[in-house]
Amino acid sequence: MNPAHASTNQRAFTLLELLVVIAILAILAALLLPALARSKATAKGAQCTGNHRQLVLAWSMYCHDNEDRLPVLEDWVAGNMTDADDATNTALLSDPQVSALARYLPVPGVYKCPGDASIFVRSVSMNNRMNPTLPGLWLHGGGDAYAIFAKTQQIRTPSDMYVILDERSDTINDTALCVDMSNTGNADGNGTGNPCWLIDYPAGYHDHSGRFSFADGHVASHRWLEPTTLIPLGQAHATHTLAADVDTRWLQSHCTVLK
Repeated sequence: MNPAHASTNQRAFTLLELLVVIAILAILAALLLPALARSKATAKGAQCTGNHRQLVLAWSMYCHDNEDRLPVLEDWVAGNMTDADDATNTALLSDPQVSALARYLPVPGVYKCPGDASIFVRSVSMNNRMNPTLPGLWLHGGGDAYAIFAKTQQIRTPSDMYVILDERSDTINDTALCVDMSNTGNADGNGTGNPCWLIDYPAGYHDHSGRFSFADGHVASHRWLEPTTLIPLGQAHATHTLAADVDTRWLQSHCTVLK
């Protein structure tokens, strides 16, 4: 038999069959994509936690090697994120001549939260009560009643006092996240207290949660609840919030204690 004249049972898919296949694929994608997104978010959170463990370990090693003294707040890491050159310069993070922790942790990637989509090389800041040496930094006036820590032995409740945290990309600048214990909104702490003032904003890159490393070495996640804390990126600015602001109150209660 001439193959050219042989009959065949093959046929093309009908339009209806193609539509059914496409619909099935769309359903499968709708089911799988959220799970993949959750898996990716979980992985980023775990990486962020790991970064903080390394950071607080480096901080502890520095204190151990320097007779219990904390690294100077202004020098624990170099670079101001409002400076275009510093903001993208990873070399500053690994240079022990300018960054005190670089001797113990010369890995630039550890200083950035994997959830931070900005171009900045750093997303972490230090508690502004951890051995500051320059004036200002929201420490005095009405804030004088609260402790400033120069040595680890002065931190009476190390499991409650955070050392390093992730700060939002629209407020991160110098090496510190400033908490205004005077509630005046003024860097010198003078004026009428008007609780609460939110100066710098903690990050909530992990489902509205941020990572904190504490003076005893543990790392924990804290979820933000207030709309003032969770405003869209690019809109953060120093602002007065209500006395019932649980986010600012939490920051205040975990950065220092009454003397």
